[in-house]
Amino acid sequence: MNGDLPLLSGGINSKLPSASALLEIRETKFAGKEAVATKDIYPGDCLVVEEPLAACLLPEFYGTHCQHCFSRLRAPIGCPECSTVAFCGRKCRDVAISTYHKYECKILALLIGSGMSILSMVAYRMITQEGLNRCLKIYDLIENKAIKEEDKTNDTTNIETESKLSKSAKRRLRKKKLKDSSLNRNDENIDSSENKSMRSTNDQNTIDVRAYELTNHNTKRSPADFLERSLMAAFLLKCLQRVHFFEDTSRDDEIPNATEIIVGSLLLKNLQLLQFNAHEFFETRVNANHRFRGSKPIYLGVAIYPTVARFNHDCYPAVTRNIVIRATRTMKPGDVVAENYGPIFTKRNLEERQKTLSGRYWFKCTCKACKEDWPLFENMSNDLAKLRCPTEGCTRLHRRQEITDKTIKCIGCQKKINLVERLNSLLECEVLYVQGLDKMEEEKPEKAIELLVTAIKKFHEIAVPPHRDTHLAEIALGACMSDSGNTWRVA
Repeated sequence: MNGDLPLLSGGINSKLPSASALLEIRETKFAGKEAVATKDIYPGDCLVVEEPLAACLLPEFYGTHCQHCFSRLRAPIGCPECSTVAFCGRKCRDVAISTYHKYECKILALLIGSGMSILSMVAYRMITQEGLNRCLKIYDLIENKAIKEEDKTNDTTNIETESKLSKSAKRRLRKKKLKDSSLNRNDENIDSSENKSMRSTNDQNTIDVRAYELTNHNTKRSPADFLERSLMAAFLLKCLQRVHFFEDTSRDDEIPNATEIIVGSLLLKNLQLLQFNAHEFFETRVNANHRFRGSKPIYLGVAIYPTVARFNHDCYPAVTRNIVIRATRTMKPGDVVAENYGPIFTKRNLEERQKTLSGRYWFKCTCKACKEDWPLFENMSNDLAKLRCPTEGCTRLHRRQEITDKTIKCIGCQKKINLVERLNSLLECEVLYVQGLDKMEEEKPEKAIELLVTAIKKFHEIAVPPHRDTHLAEIALGACMSDSGNTWRVA
């Protein structure tokens, strides 16, 4: 990021420290855990400011970007042991060498030469940056939580069984439960304090296991998938053995010891969860002649952000993605706050999007753009937008073509309504969009944001997409907001 990080709109979320209080996490049977709005969200609102739990730079940028913070190198400082990576300063170098780099330094050539994916590198980094003792604590927390969830399932089954028992058998069972409850009370208090502490990412002494609460589709995987990821986990475990990550390393002709197997299981979990929850991070490459014209995002590497990973996909996303998450359109309380995983309706048709999402992320998208099969941007016009009925509580939508007189009868609320005023407001939005794009052309992003936010907010109050100029404005708004992020102007 360039400059200071922005403040979260609506204040800090008490349950999600990196997120805005305008959000909450909701769990549904179909979509799992997803981010939803708790209050009105407007274009430009800052919803998440989050540092990655773990991140890796692509090898082709080792010579141009800092290995630790990924900023552009100006006066690089090297590693005292290898010539593969560089750092922007002593602070980044010292942090890296004292944690993960000491376990990667001697084998980076092997890791790169193996042809392993960047996701595998992040899976390895998630282990090396924590160190052995913290990895063992992470494993214990995960296992304790799994046991508790299994106990809850068993309790539900036992309730059904108890109803069939005799009165004397029920009394004996109640006595046993009372005794077990007394013995486990202290453990529950300890677990409660651990659960509170492991949520905090500010204290280096706390353990953060949020990544292991994310979806990994463990039960849906094929034997071949398990085999491939297990082989990669075994390879990464062997790398850890070679760099003396363990206090007691097994010989090559021996079965890994208990500690090594625990770390190996974490590596496998990492490989599974990263498949669906990792995010690419970018640098916006700015043209020397113009701030926006010709600029393009350059894919630098992959990171995992536990809070951002809760944002589900929508082919018409509501946010633009970086470490800072901002809204690009209006959302009402209860609306799903979604991002885009790659396939977006403006560039790829319904069949292509569904094929990519089902193959890569294992789900069928049911967003509005897919249900209504919105056209590609090149085939879209402003006439596709529908105007909202001005009667409060009425959800009926009206096409522009229906406005033949000053007043028409709404089929939804059965009232005579005047849509001319709304149509004029829509035309005003289109004028503001043009003015916002003009400010971008003048390289005045702050003024462009002001105009675009006003127009987009107004549009969603009076109409619903698809609407060509609105989608163009939302893309432009994303570009303006990204301008305050990670950028590099080519000389």
